[in-house]
Amino acid sequence: LRSTEHVIVVDNGSTDGSAAVAAACPAARLIIQHNQGAATARNTGLRDSRGEYLIFLDADDRLLPDAIASGVAALAAHADWAFVTGHVRLINEDGSAAGIPPQEHADANGYIELLRSNYIWTPGVVMYRRSVFDTLRPFQASALGSADYELNLRIAREWPIGCHHQVILEYR
Repeated sequence: LRSTEHVIVVDNGSTDGSAAVAAACPAARLIIQHNQGAATARNTGLRDSRGEYLIFLDADDRLLPDAIASGVAALAAHADWAFVTGHVRLINEDGSAAGIPPQEHADANGYIELLRSNYIWTPGVVMYRRSVFDTLRPFQASALGSADYELNLRIAREWPIGCHHQVILEYR
């Protein structure tokens, strides 16, 4: 990690030893809570965040080395975008490549495109501007497994969004 990047790990009741792994990483801040669902875990991390940009990763996500730089560059080039998304590469349980799925969409109107199809595979491919959450309520736990999609729709309805069309995350 660079000195400007910070990692907050929210252990949301896991039983796989991930808290011990996070605790051993000096650059990570570990927050342990009882399992309250992904949306609540993301909101816990959001509440403790201080950075200008946010990425929410799940246990089956792996950011690629240029992911953060790609997101920051796209948001710097498009000051009006509330978030930028990229694309995923699928991986097998052993980490081997399983291909790049179709992730096609038009860039003309992010809100309309998201209504037509949730082309954002996983929250980890989205880099949000932290400032968006100053005026918008965070992830809604009542949306269950679609909380990220519901949030992205609310954001896209209010602000422009974009995609840099680079593969930035491996998803299992």
